[in-house]
Amino acid sequence: MHDAALLMNLFKLLAEGKLDMAKFLQMLTRAVVQEAAASRVGVWFYQGDLKDSLLCNSLYDAGDGQWSSGSVLSEDEYQDYFDTIRETKLVVAADARNYHATACFNEGYFDLLNIYSRLDVVIEVDGHPMGVVSCEQTGQAREWSQQDLQFMQQAAATVGLALKKFGG
Repeated sequence: MHDAALLMNLFKLLAEGKLDMAKFLQMLTRAVVQEAAASRVGVWFYQGDLKDSLLCNSLYDAGDGQWSSGSVLSEDEYQDYFDTIRETKLVVAADARNYHATACFNEGYFDLLNIYSRLDVVIEVDGHPMGVVSCEQTGQAREWSQQDLQFMQQAAATVGLALKKFGG
């Protein structure tokens, strides 16, 4: 079972001024990787008035224990993904390389990073989409459990609350 209290403890540290937003997102991504036993977790924010691209703000990779940021996913390149995430507000792809919404990532992303499974949940503030929390599994495919999905939804809600209360 995933520890949702961990997410609220991170939020509390942010609220108390013990973390800035950047450090909060770093700690959250690492915590989600550890709790969900996932390979990579990232927080991506929509860019522009049309929200037609996602910018990686913080991505933790358990493989090397490092954070990265700055990657951009554009709707022009990943139309099926953007359509699905807008319509359903989540992507649950155990076999991400063959799932209609994520197969568009095969060349130049999944193949380079050895990603086989993906679980994404939209971050919202007052019902408006602000970005995505994305969980990826490398090396082999993974069936995402209901607990994994619920934990990712809690992580996205925690980021949304942080954005609402403290801005980006």
